[in-house]
Amino acid sequence: MLARLQQCGLKRVRISSSQKLFFVFFLAIAALIAQDPTSYLTPDVIRVGDRLACRCGGCRNTVGNCPMLHCGSADPLRRRIYEMKMHGSSDDQIVNTIVREQGVVALSSPPANGLGGLITWVGPGIALLVGFVIWSSYVRRNRQQPRALSQADQELIGRYRDQIDSELEDRS
Repeated sequence: MLARLQQCGLKRVRISSSQKLFFVFFLAIAALIAQDPTSYLTPDVIRVGDRLACRCGGCRNTVGNCPMLHCGSADPLRRRIYEMKMHGSSDDQIVNTIVREQGVVALSSPPANGLGGLITWVGPGIALLVGFVIWSSYVRRNRQQPRALSQADQELIGRYRDQIDSELEDRS
């Protein structure tokens, strides 16, 4: 084979160890860049990801806008949304598949239909109203009329009033 290369005018090229190291370094960098989770952030992934909640526990964002690097919840879902989009799935199909697997907690906002959606949207207001009614009835039930001051308390208040009056006269 070497003879054939020499006949064609090609010579065997020697690669030094520094050139090999340089090549391996850039090969490793290329492999790292290929694994970067932000490469999955296409407009389709962001649009679908905005309908799903990031469940990492470190943020209160959606999968589409989670700012954490290497997020344990958003990155795998972004990759999965990207792959499902490449297979031709619609936005609703992707969201429904993920909700079927993870439950309603996967949604970034509660569903607006059915009794569950109604309870989710109205429930906190009702809970606050019930809590206010309980608190106000407790306060009314435990309200007491102020007791009359004892003779010693009245003398103490009188002494302080006299002292305040004398200090105010000194300033004038």
